[in-house]
Amino acid sequence: MQKMWWVLISSMILLLSNAALAKPELYQAEVSAEQTQQQWQREALSQILVRVSGDPAIMQRSELRAELNNAASYVKQFEAVRGEAGNRVRVLLDAERIRTLLQQLQIPIWGGQRPEMLFWIVEQAGSERRFVRQSDDPWLQALTQVMAEQALPLTLPLYDIDDLLNLTENDVWGGFWEPILLASSRYRVNEVVLLLLEQSSDTEWRLTAIRQQAGQQQRDELTGTDQQSLLRDYAALLSQQLARQYAILLDPAAEQQVRIQVQGTGSLRDVVLLERTLAATLGIKQVKLLSQGQQQTELQLTIQVSPAQLLQLLNFEPSLQLLTDNSAPPAFDWANPAPLVTDAPLAVYQLTRP
Repeated sequence: MQKMWWVLISSMILLLSNAALAKPELYQAEVSAEQTQQQWQREALSQILVRVSGDPAIMQRSELRAELNNAASYVKQFEAVRGEAGNRVRVLLDAERIRTLLQQLQIPIWGGQRPEMLFWIVEQAGSERRFVRQSDDPWLQALTQVMAEQALPLTLPLYDIDDLLNLTENDVWGGFWEPILLASSRYRVNEVVLLLLEQSSDTEWRLTAIRQQAGQQQRDELTGTDQQSLLRDYAALLSQQLARQYAILLDPAAEQQVRIQVQGTGSLRDVVLLERTLAATLGIKQVKLLSQGQQQTELQLTIQVSPAQLLQLLNFEPSLQLLTDNSAPPAFDWANPAPLVTDAPLAVYQLTRP
């Protein structure tokens, strides 16, 4: 019976290890159908190259412009869709081929593990300020669309009684971070963003964006004549800033193996989903199950990034909560100068569920 259990787990993990290593939405584009097939294929490839590099100017590179002639070879599947914007084509591109192309050109790649961002949005009209919170608000609709285009995770507050008791529009507009972070603590996010909107003239809007990350603030100001273009410019800027922090240059020559432990894996389904999550993480080449107990699983990861980069990527995986980080070398004990030997895994995580 025990042997059959291990055979079943090994078979399922082998199957999932050979699956695509990227979340489908990251490599999925939606383009206008009112153009030739060659044109929408080229547009889809351009859109994805910008998204996974985080560089809005990447298509200025001559090698990538030339590669647009081979856009058809990157298309895995496509379908016609119809929406408010008219006839569209939804295109899924080959993630492995795109990663290989960027790797050959020594271009850092920004994978699917991206920081979850909570947005508090306030609009000022004259002397009055209001939270932008209605689902049909043009600002909110535009923000949701442009964040999806950039594959940027977006969380919006509930604006329920708890939020409104802890936070006011003036707190957000004034950038008072103590009540902002208190109200944000109930949401499991990596960053908090304030969007302040104000009409600066009859035809122009001003957007001020303030990001809070690890005690540091990033402040940006943009202007535009309509919600869609203004927020699209902001999403492109945000994507570029985040990619500079988190995009990775894969290095096969630096390939190494590390071990991690994950607690809370109480079923075969948990183990399989865990392996699939790790296999979908950029920089992890292979996942091998070492042991599986009643509530704990140990895995060996073959990685093409540094251990520190791996931990940073897994920090953005909502299903994993870091319990122990053993990446730093142990402190030297002057009272016992003999070399310290440790067989601890790189990190210990808790599997979490929605």
